[in-house]
Amino acid sequence: MYKKGLRCRICTGCGLCPGVTPEIFKAGGGEGGEKISGAMQVLADSAFTKNPASAVCGNKRLVTADLGTTTVAMLLYGPGGAVEDRYLAVNPQSAYGADVISRIRAAEDKESAKDMRTMILQVLEQGLERFRKRLTGQEHLQMVLAANTTMTYLLMGWDTSELGRAPFRASCLSGGEMKIGDVPCFVLPGVSAFVGGDITAGMYACGMGEGEEIILLIDLGTNGEIVLGNRKRRIACATAAGPAFEGGANRGVWGADMISRLAALRREGLLDETGLLAESCFEDGVRVGNVHVTQESVRAVQLAKGAIAAGIEILLEKYGISEEQVDRVVLAGGFGYYLNPEDAALIGMLQPELARKAVAGGNTALSGALKAGVKLAAAGTKQLSVELQKLISGTEVLNLAEEADFNRRYIQAMKLEAGCPNCCGACYGDA
Repeated sequence: MYKKGLRCRICTGCGLCPGVTPEIFKAGGGEGGEKISGAMQVLADSAFTKNPASAVCGNKRLVTADLGTTTVAMLLYGPGGAVEDRYLAVNPQSAYGADVISRIRAAEDKESAKDMRTMILQVLEQGLERFRKRLTGQEHLQMVLAANTTMTYLLMGWDTSELGRAPFRASCLSGGEMKIGDVPCFVLPGVSAFVGGDITAGMYACGMGEGEEIILLIDLGTNGEIVLGNRKRRIACATAAGPAFEGGANRGVWGADMISRLAALRREGLLDETGLLAESCFEDGVRVGNVHVTQESVRAVQLAKGAIAAGIEILLEKYGISEEQVDRVVLAGGFGYYLNPEDAALIGMLQPELARKAVAGGNTALSGALKAGVKLAAAGTKQLSVELQKLISGTEVLNLAEEADFNRRYIQAMKLEAGCPNCCGACYGDA
């Protein structure tokens, strides 16, 4: 993509950019205005940042791929285990709809389903063709791919109709092996209809099936998936975040930036806890830095962040622990790199206690695919499959729609205020 400093001018939300300290400006201040700093710690003590030399085994060169609803990201690893090249693209299936439900409906027509499969295979083959130019001698490629359940179904050519109707069961979750062009590809298995192989990869990367540390993994995109737990027990859920976190709230402005803008408006007294802009800017909106915030864009973020906050609250309750007992909060993807945890707490997206433990995990789907690729090279397909199945079988999936209290919690969580009970605003600055 076209770079402007460390960030792309056209952001695909792939989560591959280096972590930076976000620069948030006060309402109406513009680029020269007063900055409100908030650094996001980047996770640096796990498989996320290691470059295992075993990523290259013999004459096999590992490729990892994250096939998302909105974007496709692919990495090629060099002989030393470091990333040697990368390929990023917008998922062309977007022509059939921005979300998985739209594509499931479109896939009811067999020709449309076939076209979507062709589209994504072409993108993956383009990435592989680029990587082939870096091979030497007898080297060849081996790919490990992570995707949400719908994208996996469309890639494999499976009937997606069961994913779009109650009770939303997925009969094909085992992933499996396939060839893309002449490249063997291991597709990571999913957990449920709405918790896919990309989340399996995230749990695998975090070591949630191995350690005692209680981790809250939050992967925000068109769909928001959340997993809580450790090796003893894990609970997962999915929320319909919509496009608000991927540029839909303000065209081209990503969710982390919008959250910081709303927090700035709250600090300035131009936005109340219900999400209502002050009378002076209700009709035309208000400029915060280089972003024009409208009442419509505020509501879009409220809907998305409310679903996430309610989901986290229910998972904690089902797990039987408080925020204080969570050891680490991993924010996956590009969202996590640029999110200011203080701002997320100020508008009630994260409880203050969770915000203080938040770290940027990067693209956990690619990190998990790397870890799986290393295991694949060392132990083979059977052993990797057994390990992943153990991780999945120990993960309970919660359907939030079936929770009797979800709607009440969701409406409450839409408020733009710090989430602790009887909040005084002192945790992260008085709003």
